[in-house]
Amino acid sequence: MAKPPLERVQLRLIYRGKGPVFWSGGRAEVGVQDKEEGLLLGKAGPDGGLIFDLVLEVKPVGLGAPVFVGPLAHGPASKRFLYLSWRNLTGEYAQRLILPLGSITWPDVRAAQTAGQPIVGELIDSKPRATSTGANIGGKRLIVWRPPGGGL
Repeated sequence: MAKPPLERVQLRLIYRGKGPVFWSGGRAEVGVQDKEEGLLLGKAGPDGGLIFDLVLEVKPVGLGAPVFVGPLAHGPASKRFLYLSWRNLTGEYAQRLILPLGSITWPDVRAAQTAGQPIVGELIDSKPRATSTGANIGGKRLIVWRPPGGGL
């Protein structure tokens, strides 16, 4: 029996922040990381933030929360997330932030698909931190994803 086709949903990530404390890269070294370690670059927003427009695939409706798949969705099926990553000019990561997708519901997905508009998440990271040894502090950042018409 053939599997039902995957559905697509648009997401927009807005990053408002200074980036890592220690980082030697530039605009071409910050982006949403795919599974092959490529970076999907953002565009400058009108207020100086970075805007990343993404298309993710989602498995057809099941009994639980949406399960995102594809090159930008990382982690186990029950805890998918995006990586927002900064690379140094030498190629190693200066910082990677984990942005959970778990708060996105099926009604959010349907609202975005019906409106032809993205689910929007905003990350405000105005006080980047580093350890005393000079390592940037990455890790998970809470992010609220809002469907079209959900404010932001």
